[in-house]
Amino acid sequence: MKLRQSFLRMRIGRGVRRACLAIGIGIFAQFLMSATASAGDYEESNRELYRGIYLIAVPAAADAKPDIPVMDSGRALETIRNAIDLLYKNSPYSANKLDELKAHGDVVIIYDPGFPEWSRGDITLAAFLPEFFEPLPGAPGDTVFVAMLGRYIIQHSAVEIAAEGIAHELVGHGMQHLHGRLKTMSGLNVECEASLYELQAFQDLGADKFTGHMIRFRRELEERNCDDFKRFMRKRKKWLMPLWDELNVDVQQVLLIFEEYAAQLPK
Repeated sequence: MKLRQSFLRMRIGRGVRRACLAIGIGIFAQFLMSATASAGDYEESNRELYRGIYLIAVPAAADAKPDIPVMDSGRALETIRNAIDLLYKNSPYSANKLDELKAHGDVVIIYDPGFPEWSRGDITLAAFLPEFFEPLPGAPGDTVFVAMLGRYIIQHSAVEIAAEGIAHELVGHGMQHLHGRLKTMSGLNVECEASLYELQAFQDLGADKFTGHMIRFRRELEERNCDDFKRFMRKRKKWLMPLWDELNVDVQQVLLIFEEYAAQLPK
């Protein structure tokens, strides 16, 4: 399918000229146009519509000197399609949430080899950009849900891209944006909820839970991001704390409890 040209012209030009709230994996960062490609680079990008999701692959800047070899646009799009297919095939919960987002607006995944801007600190693998594009009049909703995948995460396995780049960033933060919680909750609470969506995807996709990566992810989820939420559960839902002791957590039930927790947070 041919991507709507009006979508690209209207939103990309405006989006790259504003500061965007970038919610990455484990960190928050504000970045400007210098951290991503220029408007001209986006006009030269590869674009397609896949399973109702707009995919955009930005070519590397001609004068770029990346710190790692970057994946070309065609291969990047294929990689993203494979990750989306994994979720639709094996993670019905994630797929249903993606469809819910599509029912309320446009859903976009961007691959930009210039993201993130190189630094000596923590590396941002992906980000949710709630104000990157402006809604197009006549679109199915007044919201645009955008996930940015950078040059690091695109080299990961399809399972990791599906869970970290799509389930966490696009689904998790997208649902928060849809329900108005993205900017009202603390950073740790935002990451807690999105990481639960990520955990659901990892479980559905059969990730090995005993690798170093998965052990670190589970510890960060429980001991850091969801620490406040778990204290709420100990106080208000003590009989449900054994949910956290399971190898395969009943994430959907935990997310229902999180809804109750989020409702009582100060606005």
